[in-house]
Amino acid sequence: MVFYASDNDDAEPMRGSAHLLMFDNRYRTKEVFERLADGGRVTTPIGMQPWHAYYGKLTDRFDVPGMLNFPE
Repeated sequence: MVFYASDNDDAEPMRGSAHLLMFDNRYRTKEVFERLADGGRVTTPIGMQPWHAYYGKLTDRFDVPGMLNFPE
């Protein structure tokens, strides 16, 4: 897995940030997505996207936003 993060220096903590987890297989992507989604909010359900990636977007139970991606 590769973890990418960016932030915005004038935002309150965790509000101006973006987190992206890149995986090397679909099974692990789905497994981690489901764990992070437990108690959180799913913005984009995990699934195949038009850009040929298995992708989902959510905010976890700690209110941390994230995206998970497996490029197929």
